[in-house]
Amino acid sequence: MDSTINRRRWLQAAASAGAAPLLRGETCGISNEHFAVTVDKTTGVLTGLLVKRNGAELVSEKRLASNFRLCVPLPDYLCNYVEGVQQQARRVEATTDRVDVEFSGLRAVKGEVPVDLSYSVRLDGDAVRFRARLTNHGAHPVSEFWFPCIGGWTGFGGRAAKLARPNYTSCRHEVALFERFPSERGFGAEAAEYTADYPAMAMPWWDVYDEASKTGLYLGYHDRTFRYSTWHAYLHPDASGLPGANWLTPAEAAGAPIGIVFSHVRYPFIASGETYETGEFIVRVHEGDWHQGSLFYREWFLKNFPFDKSRSWLRKQSAWFSSIVYQPEDRVVADFATYDKWCRDAEPYGIRCHELIGWHRGGLERNYPEYVSEEKLGGRPGFQKALKSIRSRGSWCLAFVNYNIVDGASEHAKGELKPFIHQDQFGQTPNWMAWGESTLLARKGHSVRRHLLTSVVPPVEKLLEGHFVNIARDGADGLQIDKVLACTRLDFNPRNTRKPDEAMCEGLVQAIARALAKCRAINPDFQLASEAHADRFIPYVDVYYRAADKGGISPLRYVFPEWTSALHVTMPRDFLAINMAVVTGAVICVEPELYQNSLAAPQYRDLAAYIREVGRIRNQFADVIFLGDYFDDQLAEVSETGLAQSANLRFAVHGDRKTRRKAIVVTNRTRQARHYQWRWLAGGRSSLTLHEPFRRAPREVAAGQEIELGPIGLHILVEA
Repeated sequence: MDSTINRRRWLQAAASAGAAPLLRGETCGISNEHFAVTVDKTTGVLTGLLVKRNGAELVSEKRLASNFRLCVPLPDYLCNYVEGVQQQARRVEATTDRVDVEFSGLRAVKGEVPVDLSYSVRLDGDAVRFRARLTNHGAHPVSEFWFPCIGGWTGFGGRAAKLARPNYTSCRHEVALFERFPSERGFGAEAAEYTADYPAMAMPWWDVYDEASKTGLYLGYHDRTFRYSTWHAYLHPDASGLPGANWLTPAEAAGAPIGIVFSHVRYPFIASGETYETGEFIVRVHEGDWHQGSLFYREWFLKNFPFDKSRSWLRKQSAWFSSIVYQPEDRVVADFATYDKWCRDAEPYGIRCHELIGWHRGGLERNYPEYVSEEKLGGRPGFQKALKSIRSRGSWCLAFVNYNIVDGASEHAKGELKPFIHQDQFGQTPNWMAWGESTLLARKGHSVRRHLLTSVVPPVEKLLEGHFVNIARDGADGLQIDKVLACTRLDFNPRNTRKPDEAMCEGLVQAIARALAKCRAINPDFQLASEAHADRFIPYVDVYYRAADKGGISPLRYVFPEWTSALHVTMPRDFLAINMAVVTGAVICVEPELYQNSLAAPQYRDLAAYIREVGRIRNQFADVIFLGDYFDDQLAEVSETGLAQSANLRFAVHGDRKTRRKAIVVTNRTRQARHYQWRWLAGGRSSLTLHEPFRRAPREVAAGQEIELGPIGLHILVEA
């Protein structure tokens, strides 16, 4: 298994080839009130990165100090790595706030690699900014670029610091990198290996928090071009395999250096004559945890990708009704007229936004991308009539589509779209997406249509834009573009005009933006929801489809409160999902019998009434608890009586941007009554007005007062 080469084996191979490891000696450095940085003047290796706020030296095990890696695969040796620690720099020069390093020509195990590399390490107040430039003069592409590599990291103000990363529906400090390394050694890896990719992460950053000193360290990549990349950590020499704390002791490591080498990895695939310029990788020290650190990212994002959701009808809808009218195994659940009736059934409960799924030829998961009204349901006249009827009642309808998803069994996939199917580096097409519904064989995945990704190229874009514009002309008020989270990956189809790391990231965002502009030429109020997950779609998409659940919501909600996600309610007694939508500021997306019935069905009577009552309170304070700022669990404390810690209650703080009025929303996640107290962590009113579903008379509750919250209950406490 020679997919990557062990660092020790590299040194042995280099020595046998007459290239002895370079000895580090003289260093140069830069310093300010926040950081001290030192760089080896021979190799350009980062030999010191001191965070002064908590005294943490990120390069504490000097034997693991590093700077960069490159992979330049050869036809008979794909793992042809260039190790930065083994290169001799042409220039290493320090000025007042910056170190510049240049290499001209590099050396790998298999010989010379004609690649020029320059990078800078710059101090900018409370941030260290890393930037690089690669130029390839050789015949083989550069496939991986690991930079910066910060090696020898053994703690952050101690071993107890924890990592938070922005996941799909959560962001918590729960990864104890320096005590319980969260992953094991993979096949061919050089050490225990832990990774996270963007855009699988909602935003391109990690944040490490030292609670003892209340110090956070932000590790973020700021690049105006939306690229696929990886946050990578090796624990050398390995994890121990023991439960709990799993770092090896010095005795157990038998003299080998112990520590983490952190790297940010990009996949440039630049060919001969091409240059790759990175964005900035930023290491920033800040007070507090990721809540404070992430606002630095918000500032950069809004400067580069400004957006305004204030005029969006979709962002103002706190509840949806959704139905799948035609399932992929030919079962018609409802025709267009019946669907229109179901929408009418939902509207007395305060739901004015409806999503229509499976409306097109063949139904859900079939014949993509043939987004033409299904004849069995009433054809185009029936589709248009239903949309017109919905709009006549002052409601809106989102039509379900996908973007670059194709039904692998369709004539499209076998015909005109075949040349544009997504490819890996070997020309193969990964084929894992499949969803069945109406038969057990289909639900178990044995007899189901598999989906393929298409590349985002002009012929595909033109085909989809034609369908989407027709949907707008037929009267839809917007689209819910599904499966976008499955699309952002590397794509090696040679018909791409962008590099593999951009093709389905930046390319997809820009294609969706162009499609939206063409639909708005038909209907200026046309809006988008999407099953997306990464931040870069927010300027064009108002509501994400599955970035919230009963456990929480994407940290995008905290960083960008102008945005929100749907939270899906499918079961007749799922009051907790409704409560959690109010806690997190998510949209209540109700789908009776998992998209197969009306909200007027008898078993959903109580749920419908609860949605209406919750909506009454929510609409009264919409500017505070739905459209305002979302502070997560910051600014206040809610504690269950008699318990130091409790998972029985969940709460969040919200605020009105204009009036600065705040609110605390609390839910009881159990089937027993609970008692709690609240208090502000900083200034705020000493009493709040408590609103509760089905209790028309609000009451005042004081800070520190014991309050009873009923089973699966919901309290909304608002400043007067």
